[in-house]
Formats: sequence, C-alpha cells, structure tokens
Amino acid sequence: MNFKKVLYLGMTVLTIGAFTACGGDEPTATTTVKEEVKTEVKEEIKTEPTKTEVKEEEVVAKEEVEEVEEVRDLGGLVVTLANWGEKIEPEEKHSAYEEALWEHRNAMMEKHNFKFEELALAPWNGMLELFSTSVLAGEPAAEIFRFHASHVLSAVQSGLCYDLATLDSIDPTDASKWNPSLSNIMSKGDSYYGIGEKSRPKKMIFFNKRLFEEAGLDPDLLYDLQAAGEWTWDKFMEVSDSLTQDTDNDGVNDTYAIIMNAAAFAEAVVFSNDGEYVGKDEEGHYFNGLEAPETVAALEWVADYWKTDYDLVPAHWNGHKELFLTGQAAMYMGDEWESVDFTQDQMVDDWGLVCFPKGPNAEHYQASYKDPGWVIPNTYTKEEAEDIAFALELWYGPVPGYDGPDDWKTELYPLYRDERAIEETLEIAKDPAYSTTDYSIAISNKVNMGLIATDVFYNKATVAESIEAQKGIWQAEIDNVNAK
Repeated sequence: MNFKKVLYLGMTVLTIGAFTACGGDEPTATTTVKEEVKTEVKEEIKTEPTKTEVKEEEVVAKEEVEEVEEVRDLGGLVVTLANWGEKIEPEEKHSAYEEALWEHRNAMMEKHNFKFEELALAPWNGMLELFSTSVLAGEPAAEIFRFHASHVLSAVQSGLCYDLATLDSIDPTDASKWNPSLSNIMSKGDSYYGIGEKSRPKKMIFFNKRLFEEAGLDPDLLYDLQAAGEWTWDKFMEVSDSLTQDTDNDGVNDTYAIIMNAAAFAEAVVFSNDGEYVGKDEEGHYFNGLEAPETVAALEWVADYWKTDYDLVPAHWNGHKELFLTGQAAMYMGDEWESVDFTQDQMVDDWGLVCFPKGPNAEHYQASYKDPGWVIPNTYTKEEAEDIAFALELWYGPVPGYDGPDDWKTELYPLYRDERAIEETLEIAKDPAYSTTDYSIAISNKVNMGLIATDVFYNKATVAESIEAQKGIWQAEIDNVNAK
C-alpha cells in the first residue's frame, strides 16, 4: 500500500470536509472524495471533523448579537374616542376571549405608555356637530370621533378629517384589520379619511325553532335550505304560510311568520336580488338605483308579500324584538349583533340564524353592511396623528391567540344556541364575495328613504307610483353629494 498516497488522500478529505462544514451545507464535494478512498482509508481515518462544533459556535454568536426590541413610548398620551356610548373594561369577563382582549389592551397601554378611553360625549345624531364645532375652534373634543353610518360621508366631506393614507402607523387598506367597504366609502382618490372595525352583517333572519316544530316543520329547515342553495323568496313565502296560524280558530292569527318593519324589510329584499337603492361607480360617483330592473322586481315582490297576512306590526315603534322574544312571531329580521340581546334577555325558546333568502336575480345570498366609522381631526400635527393612529391600531388590533383566520368564531359561540349559525350562516355573511355595501348612506341623513316602501305598505301608492314620487328627490341629493 502506498502510505503517502493514503495520507495525501486522507488530508484531502479532512481539508474539504472542514471547508464544507464552515462554508455551508454543500455535501457533494466530500461525498465524491469519500467514495474514492472509502476502502483504503477506513482503518487510518476513523472520523472527520463534525459540523456540530461549528454550529454550536454559530448559535452562541447569534445569541450574543440578538437585538433588543425598541419600544415606542407615547409619553403618557391619553387618547379619547368620542362615542355615543361609554365602553369600559367590565369587572367580570364572560369569555376567555374577553379576558385575553383586556389583558392585551392593558399590556399595550403599559408597554407603550398611553391610555385609551371611549366616552359618551354626544348622541349618535349629535356627533357631527360636536366634531365640526370643536375642530373648527381648534380644540377637538377628542382625538378620535366615531360617526354613525348615516353620517360618515358627511364627516369626510367636511374637510376636517386627517388623511390616514399619509400616516405610517396605520394602513386603512389592510382588509385583515379594517372594514374594506367602509374604507371605500370614506375615501377620495388615494386619500382615506376614516376607518372602522370589521363589522357584523345586517338584515339577517332569526327564527324560533319551537314555532317551526309546532307548525310541522323541521326546526333546522332554514339551515338545510340555505346549505342546499334553496333558501329563496319562493321558499320564504311557503314557510311563511305554514308558520302563520290561527290555533284557536277565532279568525285572528295567534302566531305570525315575521314581525314587519316595512322600510327595513324592503331594503333587505332589494339587496337579496342584487339590487340597490344607491350605487357607486368606479370613478367614485354615486348613482340612483331605484329604476334598476333588480330593484323594481324586488319592490314588486315585497308588495305581493304584503298582500298576505303573514306579517305582524307591533303596537309601538320599538316592539319588534319583544314580539319575537315572547314567541308571537316565528321569524325576526335584525342585525347579527342582536344575538347578544337574545342571549342576555334569556329567550326561552331555541333559535337559529340564516341569511336573508335570495331573489331570482341573485346568484348568492347577500349580507349587507352599514357601519360606523372613526376619524382623526386634521388639526393635529403629523407626529401627533401618528401617535393617535398607533394607539388606535393597538386598541382595536388583533388579540394574541385569537388572530387566526377562524378565531373570530370564538367570541360568538357563547351568543348562540347552535353552531350552524356560526359555522354556516356567518361563514357566508363574512365572505367578501357575499357582502354588499349599502351606499344609501350617501343620502340617508338628508332623505326619508323609507317612504319608498311604507307608501306601498300602507296602500298609499303602487310600486311604480312610489318610485316616480321619490326618484327626483333622491337624484337631487345624489347630485349634491357628487358635487362636493
């Protein structure tokens, strides 16, 4: 055996192996040499330098240079959010999510040295006046103002809102955090003057399972129809007929299909047929949707439904929910957040929730949104606005442990009697493909939009007559909005 050759090859293996261990994970070079000399040097070369020692040194080096997080200090800033209701930390938390939410908020306030408060500084219909007068005087009553949905556009058009698109501390276009439809309404070109929470859908159908059973219907019928794509206007009419009953044969219905708010019901039907009262084009201009075929067809169907005796109108204007709670009607059209009321009021009967039935022009169910928004006054300097926006982002940002794609369900489970409302109905309603933005807020604080339906409901006009009477009034206000 040529020992020099063996020694030379052994040194080659050692050299290449050491180079490979230090330089990265490139096994090809050492593998080739090892295969050539494997049989000759297996006695002389027992081991080669391992990569373990090098990696341990690298780990130590990395630990030594680990950077310390730089914490943004807001210097004791107190951020007041003007609302029409006070929101404070509850003494008793009702869920693990609520516990985590307030633990996170308190930790963020301590970490970044600020305080955040939501105070009832004005009624919902007085917030615009408080905002305008205090900001114009150079002394904003709050760092952030919350506006009712019907006033968000007026706030934007006041010219007194800070352009959030110019700030680094918040991204109003981040659909994972903020309501995209609201951001769209509160924008002009590339500027964004307000944002709002990702909201809860409007105009959903709550139903009483006991009354369905007593009418000979499966208590989960509406869930099954919805899942099959068969929850339509026609099925709604059929179900309404079964649910409306005169149980003691005295000529007066003892239970009704649904409690009726004519204006809200008609609006829901319009959306469910892919219609709209007011639309917005790609250039940001609003337009009148009253005479669109989908809208007219929806209003005509509503008029037909009102010719039946399926609906019940409460004796007093705010008695709709009470009639549902007490079992006098099997269905109730309301906003999804009202599930809180049915839970807190301890409704005796089990109940469920589905989307509004779809019309013949619609491919999918639709969930409409009409939401409040937040603005920052433009009297603040950029540095001040950055701090305010940063605090808002922390306060309403994702909660650690509940920031996954399905974690929104966690806080809702305690509010419902069954999981299908969340796993099926709200999955649909929260899908952007099934979400409809209600642009009627562009004129709803200037025009009595409910007349288009109530005049038909109370037989004051036909659908065609009501449209003819209202379209000019609507158009004049739409023109006024577009001119600003």
